[in-house]
Amino acid sequence: MGILMSVRFRLPSHLCFAVAVFALCMMAAFPGEAKQKPPEDRPMDFILVHTGDCSESCIQWISAEGEITSDSPKRLKALLKRLKGKKLPVVFQSYGGAVNGALAIGRLIRAAGLETAVGRTTLNDCPMLDRRCTQKIVRNGWSEGEVTSAGSYCYSACPLAFAGGTVRAGAGISLIGLHQVTNGRKSADYGTPGKRNLDAISTRSDLALKRKFSVYFTEMGIKPEEMFAMMGLAAPDGMHLLSNIEAMKSGLITKESSYSNEPGYVFYATDTQPTDAVAN
Repeated sequence: MGILMSVRFRLPSHLCFAVAVFALCMMAAFPGEAKQKPPEDRPMDFILVHTGDCSESCIQWISAEGEITSDSPKRLKALLKRLKGKKLPVVFQSYGGAVNGALAIGRLIRAAGLETAVGRTTLNDCPMLDRRCTQKIVRNGWSEGEVTSAGSYCYSACPLAFAGGTVRAGAGISLIGLHQVTNGRKSADYGTPGKRNLDAISTRSDLALKRKFSVYFTEMGIKPEEMFAMMGLAAPDGMHLLSNIEAMKSGLITKESSYSNEPGYVFYATDTQPTDAVAN
């Protein structure tokens, strides 16, 4: 794996502060569960979710939320194996995490021929501050809930995993953010500290890293030069939030979601009801 083993996308400090405040609110709201990590800090898991009456038709998707880790691809691979070729869209919400994990997830999704979307999954009967609460996740079958673009996000390394979709859906009411990869202390001769550098996709110059990303983006049908420019648009401690025009121009988004066509809304008739696949 080379240098990418230690490379991660790091959340900018102002967003980290917002996450910390959210975590404190969570602990205040649920003192008995203070030891439980807030949703965005839990390792990414992949669960099967459906909504509606499956006796007639069913809306189904794979919900992918949490921090991307080195174990995340293993979790997805196990779930896909149990689905036995059944194609469901993967709906992401994540602040990011490990670069290698994100690339591996993207390639697994592409190999399986699945679509991706940015969306927020809410499971039935979960508290407002923990809409995808662990106690409502059905590990040996299907969880029940809803999915929406509104308020959803895919930041940092998450867009790398999202890029694996054969069709990639986003919307103006969902957020996709890119920034430089943290691969060590910023080089003194690598751009001007605190200012944008469109040639900088990482805190230290690394041609091997740039080539690896270029190969991956090209493989996924995305323009590397557009992605690099958007990563460089973020100051070293910032985040560049993509406009729909930027996302479409680069090829990162290939389909725009709307309120009438929310992410994950794929209908199945009664002859293809939820299987007994196990969610990880």
